[in-house]
Amino acid sequence: MLGPQSAKPSLRAVMDRLQVTGPVVSITAGWRDSEGELDDLRKDVGCPVEDLGIYQRAEAIFAQEPELLALHRERQDKLLELQQLYRIRLNAAMAAARKLLRTNGQADLLRLEQRAAIAQVRALDRHHVRRIAAIHRDFNQRLAGITVPTAREQREAVHRQARAAGLVLISGGHVAVLLNRIRLFRLEPLLAVKPIIAWSAGAMVLGDRIVLFHDNAPQGRRDAEVLDAGLGIVEGLVPLPHARDRLDWSSRTRMALFSRRFAPSRCVTLDGGSQIHFADGRVTSAIGCSVMLRTGRKRKWVPR
Repeated sequence: MLGPQSAKPSLRAVMDRLQVTGPVVSITAGWRDSEGELDDLRKDVGCPVEDLGIYQRAEAIFAQEPELLALHRERQDKLLELQQLYRIRLNAAMAAARKLLRTNGQADLLRLEQRAAIAQVRALDRHHVRRIAAIHRDFNQRLAGITVPTAREQREAVHRQARAAGLVLISGGHVAVLLNRIRLFRLEPLLAVKPIIAWSAGAMVLGDRIVLFHDNAPQGRRDAEVLDAGLGIVEGLVPLPHARDRLDWSSRTRMALFSRRFAPSRCVTLDGGSQIHFADGRVTSAIGCSVMLRTGRKRKWVPR
């Protein structure tokens, strides 16, 4: 997992460390209409890169398979509405938890109420992920009942290309689109056994849940939201790309609630130059990363 590559590109150094053998493929579906524009990426890595093209392939499939398109749109509409309903409940639960964290009172009484309020937010997050999973299951069950030859052909072509790859690069961009296209082409099992370098949104989709956050968004401050379960290739981490700019580190209460809400997972920053290396499902080293503490502060992360 890497931080954003625009300011401090580190792809080539990491690739040198991996000593990659075999073709390099990329997944740039998060770039949407700019998918596959790889000149800058090839320059950064210094070797040929071929894109899987799963965003454009999906658009081509939808154009030829109207039944699949209708089913896909129905699912996306349900997910969008569910996210809005979740947000209504989340706003109230987070407001109560924040107020309790700022309240003064008898320590023994207050501590239990703070824990209970955070537990309610955690329970809501878990409930939301279960509801999302149910929508995905319904989609997959109904998909199994329709014939979509174009989708099958395109998926097989993508799988052949991915199986031959010696390394997969997963870029940033729109995280929901990126996750959606990876799932649509059923790439999770293939990615789980491949060397991967992922950055920004690409790093987010590798985790076991995707958390959206932005304390300084143009449309105003929002509480962090769970968007969906991730691919689960990396467990126990909540990656936070652009954390330096997107999180209000001056608010100790806000950061403390963030950290405690997602515990026992570690909330880890991924800014320019950050790197987290994994092998056999565990973290082996980290460079330029901080871990968010339950006190609302952060400290340099040294994995043990």
